[in-house]
Amino acid sequence: MPSDVNWYPSMIAVCIATYNHEAFIAQAIESVQAQVCDEPIRIYIGDDASTDGTAAICARYAAEDERIVYVRRDKNLGLFNNTIDLYRQIMAEGCESIAMLDGDDYWIDDHKLQLQIDYLRAHQEVGFVHTNGRTLSGKATWTFGQRDGVYGLDSVGFANCTVLFRTNLLNENLLAEIEKQGFLWLDYPLYGVFYQQTKWAYLPQETAVWRDHTSVSQPKTAGEILHLREERCRMWKWLDECFPGQVGYDAQKAKDYLYTQRLNLIYQFNDRSLITPELLKDYKPTLWKQKLKQKGLKSIVFYTILQKISLLFA
Repeated sequence: MPSDVNWYPSMIAVCIATYNHEAFIAQAIESVQAQVCDEPIRIYIGDDASTDGTAAICARYAAEDERIVYVRRDKNLGLFNNTIDLYRQIMAEGCESIAMLDGDDYWIDDHKLQLQIDYLRAHQEVGFVHTNGRTLSGKATWTFGQRDGVYGLDSVGFANCTVLFRTNLLNENLLAEIEKQGFLWLDYPLYGVFYQQTKWAYLPQETAVWRDHTSVSQPKTAGEILHLREERCRMWKWLDECFPGQVGYDAQKAKDYLYTQRLNLIYQFNDRSLITPELLKDYKPTLWKQKLKQKGLKSIVFYTILQKISLLFA
């Protein structure tokens, strides 16, 4: 153990990555402070060089609560690298487990951490536990239910704000490898690895709220959505390379999926920029109908898509 760092072997580290969350970060922090848990909590906040009032809010809470470790970045690292840096600090300080909470989400069960820690204590073979929760979109909310964690084409994966895992699942080699890949997000590939390496558990209690608004995982433009789909396929392939034969990767299925996604987005957004030379060369309406049928779309949908795309190509 390094002599120049603190060591917290029985501590739960709450990892909060935030950027320009002035309207949300106080609620996130207070939902952690409200936790009733028999294990001590240490709150790590990585502020990714926010340009709004996030820094002032975080600094105020840190000054009032000695459990908060507030890290203000000098420059914007991006969500991926901001979170990895927090992981490295938590690992260096020896916290036993890590609970995740993005700066725009919040917890709604004051016993969330106790619930999850109790489960891990009773099930030593389990390394990763997540819960039910709610999605908040505008003023509407709905329960998102169990997520199975299968990282294929369009899997939604685990809800990050509900996750708690044992810190010993992390290691520098794993972080360096994911860092080298440069994925759009950190949680999806990381949990994909955990899914293969340890037993995991789902608890049905609703403990957290995930805000559905524009983000890396919720893009709004056609190009961003397509890039996200491409990244999911790349991540799926990478996981297959890490765990051959265990994640069901299918190169042809991934190619067909991206082809169909591109066609759909051209139609939905009337976006000519997604028309590629490959599409022009491969413009065979019969083939496109077949591909769209394979995705289970109703006939009126794929005929409308083809009609719209034909106008774009004209």
